[in-house]
Amino acid sequence: MFNTVEEVYTFIDSQKDRVYALDNFKHYMEKMGNPQLQIPCIHIGGTNGKGSTTNYIRSVLQEQGYTVGTFTSPFLEKPQDQIRINDRFIEDHFIVTLANRYMDDWMKAEISKFEIEVFIAITYFIENHIDYAIYEVGLGGELDATNIVTPLVAVNTNIGLDHIAFLGNTYEEIARTKAGIVKPGIDYITGEQKEECLNIFKSICQKNHSQLIQVRNVKSIKQDPFVSFKFDHLSIQLSTLASYQVKNAALALEVLFYLRMRKGVRISDEAMVRGMKKAAWKGRFEVMRENPLVIIDGAHNNDGIQAFVDAAKQFKDIKVIFTALKDKSTHEMMTLLLTLTDDIVVTEFEFYRSQTAERLAEDFPVQVDEDWQHAVDEGLNHQGTLLITGSLYFITRVRKYLLEKGEDRKSTR
Repeated sequence: MFNTVEEVYTFIDSQKDRVYALDNFKHYMEKMGNPQLQIPCIHIGGTNGKGSTTNYIRSVLQEQGYTVGTFTSPFLEKPQDQIRINDRFIEDHFIVTLANRYMDDWMKAEISKFEIEVFIAITYFIENHIDYAIYEVGLGGELDATNIVTPLVAVNTNIGLDHIAFLGNTYEEIARTKAGIVKPGIDYITGEQKEECLNIFKSICQKNHSQLIQVRNVKSIKQDPFVSFKFDHLSIQLSTLASYQVKNAALALEVLFYLRMRKGVRISDEAMVRGMKKAAWKGRFEVMRENPLVIIDGAHNNDGIQAFVDAAKQFKDIKVIFTALKDKSTHEMMTLLLTLTDDIVVTEFEFYRSQTAERLAEDFPVQVDEDWQHAVDEGLNHQGTLLITGSLYFITRVRKYLLEKGEDRKSTR
């Protein structure tokens, strides 16, 4: 019997890690009566921007008055933040009660850590009678544990060359895996523009008698200092300094228009405008301090770093602190960062997949500081703009460290 949520997560973490297969979990959910089919949901896959897109959709639906559950990964503050209702973390007592009820079943079924988390999310949403759920794919699509759902619509943010050991080393191979969340008669909305990926999507949608829908172009993009644009007949303002969020916001709006026009979901224009402005996603171009200006961003692959660099060009006198995981294309990421500034510190952190600072540095003209906390402390003395980026696992630690240090002069605007 578990007494605390910490005991539960210690148990969950001791189970086998994410398995890139679905048959075992499908069988388990069938024995449980396929509870996931009770919840109207949206399923969101892609390489980058899944969490932000999920959050924009959640914010608008919540603004409309719906109760909305979200499942995202990885966590940023603590494991409970992966499962939320109306942006509030799952309660500890629910996790303890559920684990005591189902632990024996989980052990007998030999389901993985990630599958247990998906099951907890589904059960939590059902018992709280939510109106809609939004599930973010964990890895890939076709064989991901979240792919047991049957959504109102399937969504793809984009396709990038990430997790190639699991998903393939070409855009076409990865696109085929990501589009595995398309089901018969379920339409697919994408923000992707690469022709080779769109051809794969069209073929898969045709086989499933589904419609492929591409995001419409936005107009009048401005930044003063926050990002604004026009989508269809709406004037949208976001509460972010990151220009790359325009794509994620536009995709979210396309999904919301689809739900309103095709699925009869009541969503007013006013709720869209207010919900998009209220949405904020921690760890994505998040301003942690104003003086000096400190921004953290979980740009953890090539496409993410490119978007980060594009968004950061608005600032002057930039210093960057960076680290990444071993399985990323760190040479290309470093090359991109050096187009932004030559004041770069590479560091490392304690995590079994973390790359060493020495390997990250290679022969690039960068500084090496193996102690990431020391690197951050030194960076706070920089009089210009301090940008801290890289692995989301690293950003989680940095965010907590900065908040614990206090003296937070973050703007309340």
